[in-house]
Amino acid sequence: MGSLASDRKALLFSAGGVRLALRLGHVREILAVPPDAGEVSVRGEPVPTAFVSTVLGLAAGGSGFALVTEGPARVALRVEALHGIVDLAEAEVFQLPGRTPLPQPAPFAGAIVARGELALELAVSTLGFAPLEPAEELPPPDGGLGAGTERELRFCRSGRTYAVPMSMLVQILEAPRVAKVPLTPPSHRGLLHHARALHPVVDVGVLYGDAPAAEGRTVLLVDAGGAGVGVVADRVVGVAEGGDEVTRPPWDAVFGV
Repeated sequence: MGSLASDRKALLFSAGGVRLALRLGHVREILAVPPDAGEVSVRGEPVPTAFVSTVLGLAAGGSGFALVTEGPARVALRVEALHGIVDLAEAEVFQLPGRTPLPQPAPFAGAIVARGELALELAVSTLGFAPLEPAEELPPPDGGLGAGTERELRFCRSGRTYAVPMSMLVQILEAPRVAKVPLTPPSHRGLLHHARALHPVVDVGVLYGDAPAAEGRTVLLVDAGGAGVGVVADRVVGVAEGGDEVTRPPWDAVFGV
């Protein structure tokens, strides 16, 4: 019964500036340790130690806490800050959207949204100790230069003008909170929690070969075969018809539909 109860709660923490989570059933104990210390010892016994920020390819900070995991192969996960324990009955628990490119096996088991914040749930068994290689960037879309055949919304990103059919547009969101997902390629800007659903956010400019730019303030929520995908925009130009002066990505291919 105790194990079942602990799996219904999660510890929230952060590493490298990214909010993370771990089911309490995976945590044996939590230790405060000197931030600059190396291997962790528990009651005089050394425990293999992984710096979570290093494994996930994030900027290292002072890792002043160690989460010692359960199981015969104990590991001490070094993290930077603790944010408390959440009852999952009072949170939203998600699988990651299908269009979340990650190295395999994935280092995340899902995501938890609690108190308005999104945390990625660590899959401890896949972490290891060495830095993981990020997922490869998706291939550039084919085409995109033909004339439009329906009313479309035009937007700018990284100096280019793109168009998305109005029939695919769900909503325009101004300055939404997008949570970074480590180890995804540059075109994947993170995850957006909106209307009780989790949506990947894509930078189409990167897919067309532009360098990753600053975060756009606008996200277009677009229907991708029944699931919403966010598209980053610097600004919305307006609604128009036809014309060949804009790029029209093959959105189904971009979204993997």
